[in-house]
Amino acid sequence: MADAPDALPRGCVRAFKTKSGQFVRCGSRVRSSCPSCAELYRGDWAAIARSGVFDARVERFRFYLLTLTAPSFGRVHRVPRSAGGRLKRCGCGSTHGAADAGLRGVPLDPSRYDYAGQVAWNRDAGVLWDRTRRRLRDRWVTGEFFLVREWQDRGVLHLHVLVRVAREEAPDARALREAARTAEAASPVDGTIVAWGEQVDAKVFRADGDAARTIWYLSKALNYVMKDTALAAMDGRGSNLAWVHLTELGRAARMMRCSVDCVPGECPSRVHDRYGSRSHVVSASRQTLTRSGWSFSGLTRGRQRLARAAWAQAQETKEPAPPSGEQQQDARAALVLLTRRIDVARMAVLP
Repeated sequence: MADAPDALPRGCVRAFKTKSGQFVRCGSRVRSSCPSCAELYRGDWAAIARSGVFDARVERFRFYLLTLTAPSFGRVHRVPRSAGGRLKRCGCGSTHGAADAGLRGVPLDPSRYDYAGQVAWNRDAGVLWDRTRRRLRDRWVTGEFFLVREWQDRGVLHLHVLVRVAREEAPDARALREAARTAEAASPVDGTIVAWGEQVDAKVFRADGDAARTIWYLSKALNYVMKDTALAAMDGRGSNLAWVHLTELGRAARMMRCSVDCVPGECPSRVHDRYGSRSHVVSASRQTLTRSGWSFSGLTRGRQRLARAAWAQAQETKEPAPPSGEQQQDARAALVLLTRRIDVARMAVLP
């Protein structure tokens, strides 16, 4: 949203000036880059997510949280998230605690880890989701989706999907899970068959109880990138193996073909800088002539930006209301007090 000329957008720490002389927000979605714009981004998408649940009679639908993960590309260290987390014996033979965060997602044997396969899977994950979405729609025609892509510690994408299906055809969670888990797609780059990993889950959630908590959980993932995860894992002693792992992933991504015509090392595509990922962080099924889309009210980020701009313009042009009698009385009392203080100060400096 653009502000008045020569006025900095409130809260943005990286605002830039356009040719017209206006300062505009940087628009970052990453909290570590600009907390204000990242929160605006998160709030906009959270509002869209809520509108697909609460803007209609919820009893007419059933809601699911579908989680889709990547296959394994090599064994990694198992480290709990918190000090009170459940401890499990790692494949390296140790039982790690929260203090070993620098090992989270790091391969047990980097020399055998399939870095090339992982970045290629990230590249083709969007095609796999499109095939999965169409497969679910073929079975349950009223299905609508709100999707958030999140980075796992090992540097591979996994997907959280809010699914809404009309109650008269709604499946049980197990049927939805199996339909998604067995979806496959062919890579448009090299024809490789890509599929989901074994850790696919589907749960029914109640719109009147679990929805707000579920949406809040998903919206938190919108403000982070993979490098934030690695920085959080730094142990402060210069032995950040998570960062070393990401460096190897970055090298593999730069050598990967992102398209049929791609020449690795010369290709300008940002896919090579994103560990193979080409997808947006979040998306929602769109409204068409025959479908409601995810948002019943057709809410989009564009509409929210226009609403904010209209509100800001109305605030600037609104004439201030005349002061009430009580406000006028308070102003007169303040003036009298200020006058007395000035008189006292003058007396203090007189010879």
